[in-house]
Amino acid sequence: LLELLCRYPVVWQGLVALKNDTAAVQMHYLSGNSRLAEASLPQAPAAQAMATVPPPLRIAQRMKLEQSQLEGVVRRMQCEADHCLLLALPCGRDPLDVHAQTRALKNGFINYLQQKQAAGIINVARPGSVQPSYVLHIFPPCDFAQEHLARVSPDLLDSAADSGHLMVVVASV
Repeated sequence: LLELLCRYPVVWQGLVALKNDTAAVQMHYLSGNSRLAEASLPQAPAAQAMATVPPPLRIAQRMKLEQSQLEGVVRRMQCEADHCLLLALPCGRDPLDVHAQTRALKNGFINYLQQKQAAGIINVARPGSVQPSYVLHIFPPCDFAQEHLARVSPDLLDSAADSGHLMVVVASV
């Protein structure tokens, strides 16, 4: 597993939020333009970077997992420079916390999105702007996510299959 984590480095760590649920995750870079991840994911305030965590990533909308919607995501993923593929895995301070975060991720996010047959959507504006510059599509385990993960990181997919995970596609608007 350590070798896998070196091959798929953590580009962000923080909380994802949906309704009243939160879960602590680490997002691992899989493929595409890593600068999109850096630009779109919230950073901790610079003044107290060591002491604070970045603001949570709050899922505000849903996108139905329908062919027409998924084709739009696939179009964005065709150009390496225009998207970034990440895998969000639960994380914590110790094994007990990781277990609690895994449960929170499965119950609050994965089960909810699977029941709704939807992906979560987060629109992100550049600092100082109100217009969305990036869109994050957050997929629960589903055929679409498994297909893409199997293509870019089959080794990671095997070890993450049981732990609860979300596939994240970052694209510029």
